[in-house]
Amino acid sequence: MAVVNPTGPVQLGVGQADGSVQMWTWVLTTADTTGEAIEIPEWSDRTWSFKSSATGSATAAIQGSNTNVEADFAPQSNAAGNAAITTTSVPICVAVIENPRFARPKLTTAGSGATWTITLCARRANPMRQ
Repeated sequence: MAVVNPTGPVQLGVGQADGSVQMWTWVLTTADTTGEAIEIPEWSDRTWSFKSSATGSATAAIQGSNTNVEADFAPQSNAAGNAAITTTSVPICVAVIENPRFARPKLTTAGSGATWTITLCARRANPMRQ
């Protein structure tokens, strides 16, 4: 299984588009279940969205760690309800509570024939200046 690199960051915004809002996208499959972790501690407002053309009975999760070591990644919590962010159905959109140094999506159960698109939209609390 290969680690899936995200596309992005894509800078978003209306007007100034100063780089304060960015988006990354991973496409995870039954064969490639782990998204490459990105290091973005300064982007503290994070919202993840999940969609799938074929869920394949897979379970998708958001994980974080302060070290980029496989054994140190742990589930991140949904800001609405404080439960670990995992899902078997789509579409969903969730904000996270924690702000670890590294964040990534992962199919914790690979399923069969799964194809998931997981997107992170992140905003800096202190806007960048041009």
